[in-house]
This record gives sequence, C-alpha cells and structure tokens, in this order.
Amino acid sequence: MASEEIELNGDASRGDSGERPQNSRWSGNRNTPINMNHYANKKSAAESMLDIALLMANASQLKTVVELGPSFSFYTPLISLISISLILQIIVGVLLIFIDENVSHFSTETHRSQTQSAAGA
Repeated sequence: MASEEIELNGDASRGDSGERPQNSRWSGNRNTPINMNHYANKKSAAESMLDIALLMANASQLKTVVELGPSFSFYTPLISLISISLILQIIVGVLLIFIDENVSHFSTETHRSQTQSAAGA
C-alpha cells in the first residue's frame, strides 16, 4: 500500500507506480521559509482548544464532586478550588478578549499616525 511507504518526513518511495499527488502541501521545495502567520494561527487555535478542554474538565469535576455530596471527605476544599479555577479561567478569557481589542485598536492608530507623519515630512 502506498500510504505505508510514506515516511514521517513526508518523502515517499513510491516504487514503480510513479503516482504523485498533484496539490500536496509537502510536494514543494523543502527549503522554503515557514509561514509564521500560519504557524501562529495554528498555535493560537490549539491553545484555545486546550483552554476549552481545561474548562470542560473543571466543570465535569465540579459536577462529580457536587454529585458525591457533602459526605465526601474533601467536599469543601474541592468545591472551593475547582470554583476558583473556573472563575480565574473565565476572567482570563474575558481579559484576553479586551486586551486583543485594545492592542488591535492601538496598532491601527499607531500605523495611522506613522503614515500621516511620513506623508507630512
């Protein structure tokens, strides 16, 4: 099978069949520069998914502890710690939204002022 012959680095020894994918991402030159914007977008998306996974895990743990009830020996500390974790995650998420909006607004105004000063000089 051809898929078994593909190595981890993307090269393939295709034998006699000579089949070559037409629009493959990996068929280009290996020395081409990395698109850092694409990398940053993928990294940001992966971090967001991990943040959501952590939020869901904390919510699930809180649900489990509440279902166990106050008879559980560590009921109060677990409720407190999980609740603090959830609250902090929500605060950080909201702050990141506002920081991102302010940074993009600031960079737009900085670019505009630099363009105007360059045009005036």
